[in-house]
Amino acid sequence: MHKTIKAITLTGALLAFSAFVAPNATACSIPGITSWKAPVIMPPGFGPLAGTAAKPADGTSIVGLWYITFYSGPYIVDQGFDVWHSDGTEILNDFTDPIEDNVCLGVWTQSGPTIKLKHPSWTFDTTGTLTGTALIGETITLDASGNSFSGSYTINLFDTAGNPTGKYQGVVKATRVMPD
Repeated sequence: MHKTIKAITLTGALLAFSAFVAPNATACSIPGITSWKAPVIMPPGFGPLAGTAAKPADGTSIVGLWYITFYSGPYIVDQGFDVWHSDGTEILNDFTDPIEDNVCLGVWTQSGPTIKLKHPSWTFDTTGTLTGTALIGETITLDASGNSFSGSYTINLFDTAGNPTGKYQGVVKATRVMPD
């Protein structure tokens, strides 16, 4: 019994400490808002396109799994795995601490090689209190092979009353992740 109480007390203390020292918790690690992040080094064959994997049948479909990097100027501000579905939905799982809500959902449309993404999200302060919303938009273009894309992103922030509180922008680049 004494060991159980000690373990619960220690766990509670660690959770309280983590909450105290956590940076601003923002959905999807809103690129450009929190801070510069060191790039993730992916093991060979795990990240971007590797080997001689098959290309998509039409060469221009966004559908599939992507390794994406967000830049603000020369700095990498976020990276993740981005899944684009044929029904026009998208899921981004970035490398932010899960306490910061590292999975986001979006919707997209494609016209030729140009794709537009709308990605609504919540924002929170360091105590976990809802502070508003963010609307992330991307306009990207697939390369001719269909295995990489690049373009721009914007993030518009709003408080809980819907008033604008900030805007960020930058560049995104991605490579398709293929089975080998």
